[in-house]
Amino acid sequence: MREKRAPKYKVPANIAESNTTLRDVLRNLKDRKNACIVVLDELTDVHNVGAIIRSSVASGVDAIVIAKNNQAPINDTVMHTSAGTAGMIPVIAMNVNDAIRTMKENGFWVHGLFMSGETNLWKSDLTGKVGIVVGSEGEGIHAMTMKLCDYGLAIPMDSKVESLNASVSVAVALYERLRQISI
Repeated sequence: MREKRAPKYKVPANIAESNTTLRDVLRNLKDRKNACIVVLDELTDVHNVGAIIRSSVASGVDAIVIAKNNQAPINDTVMHTSAGTAGMIPVIAMNVNDAIRTMKENGFWVHGLFMSGETNLWKSDLTGKVGIVVGSEGEGIHAMTMKLCDYGLAIPMDSKVESLNASVSVAVALYERLRQISI
């Protein structure tokens, strides 16, 4: 019996050499009532990055911003984990704080996922133009980045568990957003 092999994914040129800027994406979203951009603050695990891309595409996110430095690269592993969806969404590498400022200047409300967030995710308003920021696996969101967020979101969970994996946290928040804009 032949062993099944996972498909090989090649990093598409539109990811590896993207010329798309955040301003381009925001220009295209100008007239949209509901829009969403996910911001990754120096995630280092390629599996988390791939899973976040996949969840983002599945839930209708418009773009993903990744940190220009100290960020897991978009490589074959990310492509595999994303099941090839990384080529379906703009992925923009830039300074995260600059991205958040630019998003806010363009009418976005920015929500950071923090363990100690002051707003329960289930009671948040994720309709309209929103950014969702997630921090690195070990450090979370940087202090300066946290200050730029309009809201800190906490995902309710049993007290036996301190936190969720970064990609799971983003998926939970994205599907809560999708639920809210679908009502």
